[in-house]
Amino acid sequence: MKNLAFVVALLILAVGAVGILVPSGLVWIGQHSVTSSAFYIIGTVRGAFGLVLISVASVSRAPKALRVLGYLILIAGITTALTGLVAMERARAIIEWWLQQGSGVVRLAGVLVLALGGFVAYACAPARRAA
Repeated sequence: MKNLAFVVALLILAVGAVGILVPSGLVWIGQHSVTSSAFYIIGTVRGAFGLVLISVASVSRAPKALRVLGYLILIAGITTALTGLVAMERARAIIEWWLQQGSGVVRLAGVLVLALGGFVAYACAPARRAA
């Protein structure tokens, strides 16, 4: 499970890097995620990742921080799925507003995503083997 969390963290790092280097890539993702079904999928993925983080927290380098982060991501997943049910118009308006802010805001979001992925990758990295 810890290796799964590490691999997902590397994917999160990649998304953050795309957001910094090619903000239009992150904008494209945002534009294609304004449907209820996309929100259900994103919510499910977030919830699953939150559960993975909670389960591997005890064997990580930062157990308390990873456990708190796991619960926050789990709550974000539930909230995202519920948004797909009851608040799609509001979600579309927020996403459209975010997309209109320009590449600086998109790059800042990429930095935050990169930091999240970097922390999780550090916390879940495989142990170094003695030489």
